[in-house]
Amino acid sequence: MLKYVLTLTALAFFLAPAPTLAGTVPVEGEGDPSLYVVKVHADWCGSCTALVPILEEVQAGVADQPVLFVQLDVTDSTLTSQARLLAAALDVEDHFKANNQTGLVLLINAQDHTLLETVTKQNSAAEIVGKIETHLAAAQPKQNGAAPE
Repeated sequence: MLKYVLTLTALAFFLAPAPTLAGTVPVEGEGDPSLYVVKVHADWCGSCTALVPILEEVQAGVADQPVLFVQLDVTDSTLTSQARLLAAALDVEDHFKANNQTGLVLLINAQDHTLLETVTKQNSAAEIVGKIETHLAAAQPKQNGAAPE
């Protein structure tokens, strides 16, 4: 009987599909952002919660644009430390320190790291998309080496 159970167990093991541990995902497009959309977030912040659906709509509205959405989470000391490191890696640490209120969204030029504008939950998704598109259009001549008109 034991031999029969072991045989069935071995058969089940060998016939079972192998677990998928990892896979590949196609990554298309260019990797250099023109604009950072940086949200200063904390889980306890009501404005941050209100911004979630707005920024989801904004992100969908500019999905084909070279815009990097970043969240700097200051919910606790560990996340704040990580947020500071991420801000430093993106070279936007000065803006993060100067605009360290939760519920803010910073629009930052990814090339020269200048703060272009700050938006909040008071701005609609359509307004924010319009601002992003305006800033992207203004950055376009600089990126191509041409002088703005």
